[in-house]
Amino acid sequence: MPYFTVDNSNNLVVTNFKVMFSSFKKTPNFTKIKRYKTRLLTKYSRPEVHFTVRDPYQKAISLYKDKFQKIPQNIDLGKPFKWEKPQRVFFPYMGLSLKHNSDLEIQQALINTSFDDYVKLLEKCYWQDEHIQPQYWILNHPNYWFLKDLGADPARLNIYKMDRPEEMEAFASATGFDFSNRANSTGAIKPPPAISTESLQIINSIYSEDFAAFGYERK
Repeated sequence: MPYFTVDNSNNLVVTNFKVMFSSFKKTPNFTKIKRYKTRLLTKYSRPEVHFTVRDPYQKAISLYKDKFQKIPQNIDLGKPFKWEKPQRVFFPYMGLSLKHNSDLEIQQALINTSFDDYVKLLEKCYWQDEHIQPQYWILNHPNYWFLKDLGADPARLNIYKMDRPEEMEAFASATGFDFSNRANSTGAIKPPPAISTESLQIINSIYSEDFAAFGYERK
């Protein structure tokens, strides 16, 4: 779960998958906790909540590069392997199944999916996994039966854009995070050469709350 306490402080770090989550897991003074414990802390301890967010376009590109390119390109099919949930949620819309398709067929289908085709698939399943849901949902999740509202006090909620160095410097100062130590980078994977107008419109629609809440400019 993308929630962390910060050692020896009354600070919480909240993020989303594909928004520095892997780096936070490797941070020595961050301890990963579950949502129910996060809610107890926001209710009874009134912590400072430090929430990192990402440009919705870049987050969508990062997930595509990781789950559709980097992982499939680097797996060893000669060893036992399990496809991750943020990959599996796409399979029904790609005509794939773990029962009827080999890992090689799935691997090739993922690699051969263009970014624009991925975005069309995303529109059909984005609510099914936390990796692809709107970032804003983590504060008040419409799909949860319990613990929908994280209970973060707006007066003690600090939002940092991970693509703004000055904001990440403030985050590092507040939490002790070394943001120069990045994990699970997809920088070696080439980004899509261009994003179609249709894909931009789909991303704008899916993540409309994120654009509005975090002040990112729509294309």
